[in-house]
Amino acid sequence: MGIKLSYLAGALFVAIGGLAAGPVELEPKEAPAPTITQTEPWHFTIAVPGWLASTNGTIGIHGVDADIDVPVTEVLQHFDAILAARAEAQKGPFGIYGELIYMGLSDVAQINGLINNIHETMDLFYVDGGLSWRLINQPRWSLDFAAGTHYTNIYEQLELHSDPVAIQQASQRFVSNIADDLRSRLDQDISNSEFLANLKNTIKANIVSRIGQALERHENRPRIPIGPLGGSIREDVAQRVERFIQAQEAALQARIDALKLAGAARRAAVDQAVNAAKAQIANQLAVRLNKTLSQTIARDDYFFDPYVGLYGRYNFNKTYYTAVRGQIGGFGVGGTTAFSLTPSCTARKSPPGLPFEVFVRLLGARLPLSFVAIMRRGPGVI
Repeated sequence: MGIKLSYLAGALFVAIGGLAAGPVELEPKEAPAPTITQTEPWHFTIAVPGWLASTNGTIGIHGVDADIDVPVTEVLQHFDAILAARAEAQKGPFGIYGELIYMGLSDVAQINGLINNIHETMDLFYVDGGLSWRLINQPRWSLDFAAGTHYTNIYEQLELHSDPVAIQQASQRFVSNIADDLRSRLDQDISNSEFLANLKNTIKANIVSRIGQALERHENRPRIPIGPLGGSIREDVAQRVERFIQAQEAALQARIDALKLAGAARRAAVDQAVNAAKAQIANQLAVRLNKTLSQTIARDDYFFDPYVGLYGRYNFNKTYYTAVRGQIGGFGVGGTTAFSLTPSCTARKSPPGLPFEVFVRLLGARLPLSFVAIMRRGPGVI
């Protein structure tokens, strides 16, 4: 799976504690020589940003790909919760930092087939933590080396909501269309392979086609960044219906064989058995299709990405500075490649008297996700 994530954010940084750094002096001034007991104080920074996100890339599940291109406007229409926070502590050249990002999105789409509508949810947890060391510290600029790891957890859920009326009609039409082939098989006029070929074609025409192309189109271009969890539902339904009809054919075959009839008497018994069973088979099939097409499919993936990076900062004056934070990682642990680039511009003295930072962050990765679980809620077994 390859994903590139970018977002534009404005972050409000609040310095806390009496040990937080004051304004940077660009001109050196005389100071008494430190005594042997003097040490560098700790400087703490807490960032509580409000941010807007857009995502684009490709998500693939079991060979089915979805092209993700979700702009900021779509995120705003579908987000349930967004939270971001960052904390840093610096003592001399040594630093430690941590960051948390959470984004919860949901969407509802009308399908208008045997599946009436779907409800999708996506929860993203992103945690970044690491250590830094200041390599160069000049009055106007500085350069830090950083090493840490990203932890990403993505939970995706797809709820399918069936259309019972459409399913009942499709089941009755399907059983009516397959009845002649069923009679021919019970009369041994066609081979089992011929019966299966005709069965597959009838399932495709009467059942699979009614699930609707709308689901596939929606999952190929979703309005939230979620993988195609329902990408295999059509094949799954086809296999379940095929197994169900084969089981019904075997039961009817055993019942007819037990009569030990031949010729016209056997054909009359076959006609009577098939006609009597059609309504029951259609109703049982409709019940099973409703369960299968009203299920919840969920997937939970997580991965770690260790990284190394550099953080450069340049002070224009006592009020403004710019910074660039770059990381590269993955190294085959969680993702084959991963990068992060964060240019920013900061004003130390904004109108409320607190530092304000505006930054653009570009996150990218090509990730072979660790599969954790696929959960199907509800009895969807045919």
